[in-house]
Amino acid sequence: MLENKKLNILLLKNTGMSLLPTIVIMLLIVSGMRHFHLLNNLDFYHVDDPQQLGVLYDAGTTNVEMRFQKLTYMGYDYEIDGERVGGYYYVWVNGKFMVVLLDSDETIICDYLVQGQLKKDPAAYNYILSECAESVGIEQQQLETITYDYLISEVDYPKTFYMIVKAALIIAFAVIILSIIEGIVYWFYPWKHPQIRQMKGYRDKKLLTGDINRQLHDALVYETGNCYVTRKYLVIWTPFRTDIIVLRDIDVVSRHKETKKILPWMPPRDVYKLIISNANGTIFEHDFHDEKILDTILPYIQKKKRDR
Repeated sequence: MLENKKLNILLLKNTGMSLLPTIVIMLLIVSGMRHFHLLNNLDFYHVDDPQQLGVLYDAGTTNVEMRFQKLTYMGYDYEIDGERVGGYYYVWVNGKFMVVLLDSDETIICDYLVQGQLKKDPAAYNYILSECAESVGIEQQQLETITYDYLISEVDYPKTFYMIVKAALIIAFAVIILSIIEGIVYWFYPWKHPQIRQMKGYRDKKLLTGDINRQLHDALVYETGNCYVTRKYLVIWTPFRTDIIVLRDIDVVSRHKETKKILPWMPPRDVYKLIISNANGTIFEHDFHDEKILDTILPYIQKKKRDR
């Protein structure tokens, strides 16, 4: 069955190759997120027991959410360059003292879901606990024994950064899904492929693709690598496009030898360029690295041109 769908296979390869850059970008994003422990932080990890915070912090899971019944402003603010960006709040959880940094100016906040970054900030904790201990008249060490070591900070959560990362992943994933759907459509309806639709002078593209497939199966006179010559068509496949040239429509054929670098770090090498223009004014250019291939296909092309 696949033998009769050679053109479908070539077009499907083009669709897959066009998808490759998106897959590479997505893999780079995911690899970078894994390296910097960001993959576990695309969403908030829900915490019910503060005892979990230490385990999550050590595992690199820093974006957490936790619901509190009553948060009370402590009277201390978090400032950047002299500007207030948040306030410290305390809450009693399971008989222990916990500090939360919120982007709020309310004195008391009830039934609130805190979503933020899990932090361990000894300097801020020491300052806050020393002030609290002094205000209530107890030793700081005594207060430390009933205080959780970690705080959840709303103001330190990089919302913009994670929005950009999520958007990049969603877009890349959407492109991959759309390309897969596109590939399926083109497999069953190859005449809808842009490279077939742009062929001029042929109104019935469905009939045309059927004829090309039959020629590639039953009337193939030469094949090598990515080049196929049939009695009626020259088909040249490259990673990102497949050129289909109707032999009887060819007007001008020329060949040139050039010396150029294929890749910047490689030495120059000879390249043999085939240039074809057809009756519709379309020009096709292809580089061949092996002159023997060009020498082999040219007689077929020129014979069809002479026999018109």
